[in-house]
Amino acid sequence: APAYNDADLLAVYPLADVHIGMMAWGRETGEDYDTRIAANRVREWVGRCIAASPAAETAVILDVGDLTHADDQMNQTPKSKHVLDVDTRHFRTLDITIATMTAAVDLALAKHKHVLVRILTGNHNPTSFMAVIFAVAAWYRDEPRVTVHKDPSEFFAMEWGNVMLAAHHGDKSKAERMVLFLADQYPEMWGRTRHRFLFTGHLHHHKSADIGGVQWEQLRAVTARDAYAVSHAYAARAQMQGITYHKERGEIQRVKVGL
Repeated sequence: APAYNDADLLAVYPLADVHIGMMAWGRETGEDYDTRIAANRVREWVGRCIAASPAAETAVILDVGDLTHADDQMNQTPKSKHVLDVDTRHFRTLDITIATMTAAVDLALAKHKHVLVRILTGNHNPTSFMAVIFAVAAWYRDEPRVTVHKDPSEFFAMEWGNVMLAAHHGDKSKAERMVLFLADQYPEMWGRTRHRFLFTGHLHHHKSADIGGVQWEQLRAVTARDAYAVSHAYAARAQMQGITYHKERGEIQRVKVGL
């Protein structure tokens, strides 16, 4: 464990829409992207965010959904059957995804005393996300400094002093409805906190708003654009953030990394 940490601080490293296993051809999309590029990007960007963030005692590695591009070997989105451009076999994708997430946790352990891991489902990976959760939990089963949430809920919510943090992939409800849901489902946590934050992903571009006492933020995606995104004139930029919260004052620092 690191020699010094600030017990009043919490560092959150949200990963939104990494889409490991996706294939993008640079001549078509403007940027190459594949399984190996995705894995290296996560390692680099998580490392850069951690290096530039304060030495908080506790850190959260928060996957906001769509960690993998495909859910199985069918290479389609499970619900809409949208055909996906994939890089490789799903077996290899899962193998590299698990190695990538454990590498991210190891980077966090070098700076933070405790690391909490939460992996949420997305519309691209409603089944395979469970394999990643169970594998990461088994990997750190003898490491008391790591807590992996094996929670079937599609919502993440936690309390840090005066701070409430929540997340959902963002594919099933508008932000306004999710804020009302949080107030209804977590009334005690809501009442004890003053600084409340909700993260979503799914749409790959940035939006934010103050909604009924909650700061909602739709995160930029980590992934590059695929052929579908470019053909539909989507112009979002890839980015990752590291956000630090104080138990009493709420958000106190934010780090952004990108290309």
